[in-house]
Amino acid sequence: MRATLFAPAALLTLAACSDSPTSTQDTGLLAARISGDVATIAADATAEDVDVMAGMNGLPNNFTVHLVDGMAPPMGPGNVGGCGFGGGRFTCPANRANGLTTTRTVAFFDAGGAVQQEYDALLTARIEIEADIAGDVTRGPWTATISRDRDFVFTGLAGTETSRTVNGTSSSSAARSRVVEGGDARSYEMTATGTHVNVVVPVRAEGVAPWPLSGTVTRVFTATPDGGTPVTRTVIITFNGTATPDATVNGEPYTIDLAQRRANRRPNG
Repeated sequence: MRATLFAPAALLTLAACSDSPTSTQDTGLLAARISGDVATIAADATAEDVDVMAGMNGLPNNFTVHLVDGMAPPMGPGNVGGCGFGGGRFTCPANRANGLTTTRTVAFFDAGGAVQQEYDALLTARIEIEADIAGDVTRGPWTATISRDRDFVFTGLAGTETSRTVNGTSSSSAARSRVVEGGDARSYEMTATGTHVNVVVPVRAEGVAPWPLSGTVTRVFTATPDGGTPVTRTVIITFNGTATPDATVNGEPYTIDLAQRRANRRPNG
């Protein structure tokens, strides 16, 4: 598995907010807004995770994007047509869709750990995916140029299975990350690392939603408002088989909407 790296992010502009962006104290209205903005970006990244997990092919447009456009999702783990095989992995040409460019490698293994030169629905026991996704996104009031890297390992695939388990890591940056709310605009330099632990995903089938059944993803964000000081937010999302798993941002409760790629603050208690 490769070491994940941050992509560089440009320094960004920040329109005036009620709190001073140059404050060294991570408190007050601006701090709360930063937490909400980070939760929104975590929701988008996690919905993208779900796409990659559902397809097991490294592509980010397997399911959730089609909730909006009504298109049929692409092929699943055998979708390595046009990819070159060498060194035990398929290396695929860049895929461009929905404003994102994806480069990926995919490797298949049997139960004994031997490399396979094609996916076998019964005999493939493990899949390793390295995927780099970059481009421009717009999600309601949030816009950004993103770069996200994922290293995922899928296990529990051999035989006729009803679910798979995903573990792995990720890293990301969001340049020109800008949120407009109530006439105010907030922009950041932002990076994050992610750890995905025992995420159980259902086998994709007609009528079966892709929402992970259990497991967690933890993302540690560093966000720097223009003219301000860096702040850190730790986002923990606990999957529960629905499109709206619970999350916390530095311990504060949120709900993540994976279908809409949004986050909502929940009352304490």
